Amino acid sequence: MTTISLVWAQTNDGTIAVNNQIPWHQKDDMLLFKQATLNKVIVMGRHTMESFNGRPLPKRLNLVLTHDESLAVPEGFQKVHSVEEAIDVAKAANLDLAVIGGKPIYESFMPVADKLVVTYLDTDLTGDVKMPKVDKTVWKGTPIAQGTHNEANDYDYEALEYELRD
Repeated sequence: MTTISLVWAQTNDGTIAVNNQIPWHQKDDMLLFKQATLNKVIVMGRHTMESFNGRPLPKRLNLVLTHDESLAVPEGFQKVHSVEEAIDVAKAANLDLAVIGGKPIYESFMPVADKLVVTYLDTDLTGDVKMPKVDKTVWKGTPIAQGTHNEANDYDYEALEYELRD
């Protein structure tokens, strides 16, 4: 069975991006991201794909969810046009699927998600793209990592893995 995970980092107010960029450096979160996405099918939107400067993430099948039939994607990326098509690609590859952004892509997959992996950064940095609060009546969170601000991490953080409640 293909597991569908949504993976993101956010600030205290839910910010996930400022001007289509991630405005922080968190080495520990990048390691968590790698762990949550390695050897999986990853799904992203156009803006997230563009932030990779034409380079797909290695050891992952990189999908771009778009309604734009004419969108050109660099080598190493594959276009899909629906949530169902992305899930079908993951099932055909016998791999789990990880959704990595942006917000419209998270919103599209939330109704079919099995798991959320969220890193909470302890900062009041305010951006222009925000995620809503995780609904604790639907999701049960378990802490998986935490750390403090240091030379590798701009902010204190805590990461939780959420699973659907029974």
